[in-house]
Amino acid sequence: MSLILCRQESVQTPYYIEELNIHIYSSQELCYVIYNNPLLVMEDFVDERLLTFLRSELKMPFLAERLSKWIVGHGLSDELLLIILQDCTYYNQQELIRFKQELAAFRKLPEEEYKKKRADYFYGLGLYGRSRTIYEKILDSNFRNRFTPDFKSSLWNNIAACHAKLFCYPQALRAYECAWREKQDTEYLKRMYLLTKADPGLSLKDEFSEHIEEEQKLAWGEEEDDIRKEAGYSKRMTALAQIFEKEPSERLNGAADVLNQWKASYRRML
Repeated sequence: MSLILCRQESVQTPYYIEELNIHIYSSQELCYVIYNNPLLVMEDFVDERLLTFLRSELKMPFLAERLSKWIVGHGLSDELLLIILQDCTYYNQQELIRFKQELAAFRKLPEEEYKKKRADYFYGLGLYGRSRTIYEKILDSNFRNRFTPDFKSSLWNNIAACHAKLFCYPQALRAYECAWREKQDTEYLKRMYLLTKADPGLSLKDEFSEHIEEEQKLAWGEEEDDIRKEAGYSKRMTALAQIFEKEPSERLNGAADVLNQWKASYRRML
């Protein structure tokens, strides 16, 4: 964890970035977010809401006007991000060059690979609903005929992982089936098998179960037990256990607070 020293700016209404679940209170914080999250800011990040924040809260009307004129003359482009970084002088010239090269490298990727990287990025943020939507759109795109089996299987695998993270196990199982049909990877069989253990209402089709040996089932089962034990010692489960050690009245309030936190977290994942 690092400490970022920022100059104080009298912001009354901070700029909220939903994807990161953070509020921005200074131009340096804004630059830090831009520089360290290129896959987030490369698409429609500079909009009227951000211009208003620059103009009204950060008291940077000249920068806001410059960005606005650039949009009118050139449309939305990566140059807008560089203009912000240059104007705020938070990063040096060498760092700006590195950032520009990183943006250029992303733009050179085939469209499907660029979109997949964005989906992977959102998955890393825990935004499973958004990342799943991007993966599915890639599979439905007009250029899907040029995808390799490896690429398609990775998309289906990631779609399955998103469903599993959202506890949508039947959908996850179907997606893993599609991943296996593209590429016969034992890891997909393992995940399908574990899903049937997590949800007794699910079962493996013969075309998949015939490829699994009993020894593999035993090994995977032991691995699942270890994961469950680790989950039992997680911060969330420890906090929940501590709540139930309290008096009944405190226990009820504490459980309600935890439940509300879990609900908010799940809504964000969607």
